[in-house]
Amino acid sequence: MKKALTWLLVLALTLALGAGYALAAAEEEEERTLSDDIYSFQLMLDGEFYEFPMSYDDFTAMGWEYQGDPAEQMRPNEYSVAERFVKDDLEIYGTLVNLGINTVTYDACMVGGISLDPYQFEDAPDTELVFPGGLAYGAATAEDIQDAYGEPSDTYEGDMYTKLTYEYDYYQDWDFYVYAESGVVEEVEVRNFVADEEANAAAAALVTDEPTEGVLAYEAPEGLGEDPMTFTVEYAGDLYQLPAPVSAFVENGWTVQEELSDEIVSGYDYGWLTMMKDNQQFRCMVKNYDPNAAKVTNCFVTEVESDVYDPDLPLALPGGAQYGMSEADLTVWLDGQGLAYEKEDSDSFVYYTVEGPDSSLDGFEFRVDAETGTVASVTVSYDPDELG
Repeated sequence: MKKALTWLLVLALTLALGAGYALAAAEEEEERTLSDDIYSFQLMLDGEFYEFPMSYDDFTAMGWEYQGDPAEQMRPNEYSVAERFVKDDLEIYGTLVNLGINTVTYDACMVGGISLDPYQFEDAPDTELVFPGGLAYGAATAEDIQDAYGEPSDTYEGDMYTKLTYEYDYYQDWDFYVYAESGVVEEVEVRNFVADEEANAAAAALVTDEPTEGVLAYEAPEGLGEDPMTFTVEYAGDLYQLPAPVSAFVENGWTVQEELSDEIVSGYDYGWLTMMKDNQQFRCMVKNYDPNAAKVTNCFVTEVESDVYDPDLPLALPGGAQYGMSEADLTVWLDGQGLAYEKEDSDSFVYYTVEGPDSSLDGFEFRVDAETGTVASVTVSYDPDELG
């Protein structure tokens, strides 16, 4: 099951080093021993050393066969749990994670951790599983675990088992299930999601300024039109249809403030952008609709806002709605457009909210100054899953 989020061991041996050095390196690898530190994320399985995360290639090179489609694709910052791997008679569940900046196939992901339970051991009862500090699956008690690793980050007491959780950080944790009947660990889950910063930096260096397909397909509107649900706006004197590429703003005179903006945005991810025009600053989040990393100028602005504090950045909608209009004119516009809206009062403002067709996060918000009765700000948001 895929969900929306590295340490990489690289052993490079060249022919010039000779066969003798390669043998010595192999013997050194075989002699690796477990750390006493639970947050080393190491274990020994049938005498073989594992440390998570590890590459898919390194993991399968140890004899594990993936039971899914290795050509399936995963977006950046996603992970997929309960992926089945088989070696001889033992089946385990692996967690595949993509902490890179591009969309990749499963076999280019990292194995961020594994889980095993008593049902998986039924066909491989002689399997030996050892945790940091030498604690063994099927033998370690809750007291043994706490003596070795200290007080758990969290403890769950149930009728069937006690779960001891040791959490180093988000997505860096162990779960030990001590079953009530046996009094020992019979189920374990480990995961350690750590990005490979060196690999990500190398991938970022390959990102070019060439416009993405989405940017090339964008066409600026010729007019505001009549339907606000097209999300066409006039912002600072120029027409855009949201989501609009950053490059369209640049063409209209905006300058990206590089020191205040992200340079690269991962595939299907969000980044920060700051632009200036005529000494007016515009800061917002932008979205990369491409599966691979892109320069921030090839990302898309999905929200624009105008208020009384930025009088030089006017925002107008189809039919003439804009900040500075009266509340009475606003309600006439809303009713005239046939838009359903919610109204909420506070001490200082009255909020009118119109939801978009696809998500409650899309749409329009008008903030009316309760004292003056005029629209103090207008916000337009449109962030579809895919470009139209």
